[in-house]
Amino acid sequence: MSKGTDRMTPITQRRLEAAAILAFCIFVYISQGYSAVTFAYCFFLPDLSILAYFKSPRIGAIAYNTAHCLLLPLALGGYALFGGGSLALQCALIWAAHIGFDRALGWGLKYPDSFCSTDMGRKTLPLDVPILR
Repeated sequence: MSKGTDRMTPITQRRLEAAAILAFCIFVYISQGYSAVTFAYCFFLPDLSILAYFKSPRIGAIAYNTAHCLLLPLALGGYALFGGGSLALQCALIWAAHIGFDRALGWGLKYPDSFCSTDMGRKTLPLDVPILR
């Protein structure tokens, strides 16, 4: 393998795909004329699932992984396209954009031992938060 291709690891590829999901969702959101303020207010709502880590790392991982599973916003988007309406599409786009953002930064789905233990590698937090270690 040449040096130039050594950088394209599976994790790097997944991060690039996630960035594409983020960009696509933002493009569609803007093209629909939806509110940027609503996007900004709702963008981090899936991260409220982190609060489940107060119960236990296992429960936290289940909640976080559920809120960060692309199948759910894709299903909501499908529902929106087949008569669910504009609000459902808006929510699906914001939700999928958030997931793309997290994964583009390398924050993947969680293992039950720690918030920092992800399918995209072990991460470190910028702050020392005991429940998320």
